[in-house]
Amino acid sequence: MAQSQRPLSAIPPVAFQRPACPKCKASMMLVSIEPERPGVDLHTFQCAVCNHLLTTLAAYEDPMHSKTLGRWLQGDLHLTR
Repeated sequence: MAQSQRPLSAIPPVAFQRPACPKCKASMMLVSIEPERPGVDLHTFQCAVCNHLLTTLAAYEDPMHSKTLGRWLQGDLHLTR
């Protein structure tokens, strides 16, 4: 029997965890992501049980300006002829 393969992700699974509702402890759903300021988004979660809303700030790094990309371009990316 063939084994099912999960797609690889650059984001660790912990980043996908949904918060528990502070009122009823049910798992909340991400309902919107809005830019707050450069490098920071506003995430809004809603509880499917009691409709409570929770907003959090989430910082991120622009992948095109990350230090990791710079090191990759300088060291690991080689042109072949």
